[in-house]
Amino acid sequence: MAGETLPTSVQRFLSRYIRSLEQLEVLLLLRNSPNRSWTPAEVYEVVRSSRASVEERLESFVRLGFLRKDDGPPLTFRYAPKENLGAAADETANAYQKWRVRVIEAIFTPPVDSAQRFADAFKVRKE
Repeated sequence: MAGETLPTSVQRFLSRYIRSLEQLEVLLLLRNSPNRSWTPAEVYEVVRSSRASVEERLESFVRLGFLRKDDGPPLTFRYAPKENLGAAADETANAYQKWRVRVIEAIFTPPVDSAQRFADAFKVRKE
């Protein structure tokens, strides 16, 4: 993939919805099993980060419209994206399979502010 970049739509998706690798892993886990309901403990057993963080991620994805929550008992979550979120998540999942390192870099690299880039073009540099 030398010289290639992630599709703009994937970059936008990551910038808007994903702040950590853990968050992406949680979303993709549920996306890959759309007919299964997951308890927070089951998600934790796969992702292996912190239970509190996993629960926070699941609740966040409910608010964002990616998951449906069933208060149970037991409390479970199922992948049920609203409108066009599913297609964007699918494209991101495909990019993650194909270009894992590029996706990870995109998560951890702050977005470039176009106004800052424009301002930097006019900086006077000492030679």
